Amino acid sequence: MGVVAVLAIAGLLILSGLYVTKYLPPRARVLTVEDHSYQARQIADRAVYLAFFEGSVSGIGDIAREILDHVIEEEALRRVGATTVDAVTPADIERELNLDLGLIEDDPSPTATPEATATADPSATAEGTATAEATGTAEATADPTAEATIDPQAFADALTTFLRNTGLSRAEYEAIIEARLYRQRLRDHFKAEVGSSGVQVRLQRIRVSTQLAADQTIAALEAGGDFALLADEQSVATEDGEGGEIGWTAGVLQSDDVQAAIADLEPGQWTAPITSGLFFEIYLVAEVAEDRAYETAIVTSLTRVRLDDWLATTIASLDVDEDLSADEESWINDRVLADVTSRLGG
Repeated sequence: MGVVAVLAIAGLLILSGLYVTKYLPPRARVLTVEDHSYQARQIADRAVYLAFFEGSVSGIGDIAREILDHVIEEEALRRVGATTVDAVTPADIERELNLDLGLIEDDPSPTATPEATATADPSATAEGTATAEATGTAEATADPTAEATIDPQAFADALTTFLRNTGLSRAEYEAIIEARLYRQRLRDHFKAEVGSSGVQVRLQRIRVSTQLAADQTIAALEAGGDFALLADEQSVATEDGEGGEIGWTAGVLQSDDVQAAIADLEPGQWTAPITSGLFFEIYLVAEVAEDRAYETAIVTSLTRVRLDDWLATTIASLDVDEDLSADEESWINDRVLADVTSRLGG
């Protein structure tokens, strides 16, 4: 084989490698929900938006699969949300968009949303508060309930700046808004279902590191030992209160194992040791109330459980195809990290 032929083959291999590593990943289809497909680039752009402008991701280094899950949830909300709550209309989306751009106020003393910071300096963080100059915020009217008149040019300028900074198209951002509104409406719907009171149980806990220690604790309880004293002496659950106090809670907020273990217990009875990760836990049912007023945190948690259950059921009913290769995942993670680092001045 001649030198020219060898060089030609080498060149083809180099070009093929560049095509596979640089051209294919951003254009590769990595997710399809029903009839809507997403390319790796779209997932990366969505990740940058969520990480930088909403601060709603758990980490940057391994973000690709987390964002896929987030996008699938958004698809479920948009596709099925209207079967449970009022449908989101184009007018609803337009109003929310104007709120995000800072062109109207939601109440007499509004707080800038994380999204509004995207209209300011691209190096600003989600914690930053967008200024009136950066967002083009209209002057507040005397009547906060009056319909705001939006200057078309101000809207166009603010939207152009916003989309440039986020890297999203208007259609992509309006889809995010639609899903956000459905999530809010479903949360309100399930909060109303939860109500203000219900069955609750007050729990105490002893957490130990070995099965032997758990067995010895059970033996001490059966011999008449005081649960609270044993908790103070032996429990390694530093987050619990004095005497192993967990406090009032709804049973559904506990793990499946704990729910099953306490389901038939009377006040003053305790569970057998329950394995929890590397630990062993014993629960005491201290009190039971058939209709006790919920604390705010319990209402929030019960609402979240219902919304999570709704999402899980809805997603299971959709045709979802995840096709994210290791190379594509790496490309998304690297791009997001580079983009966010650049925006932060790194």
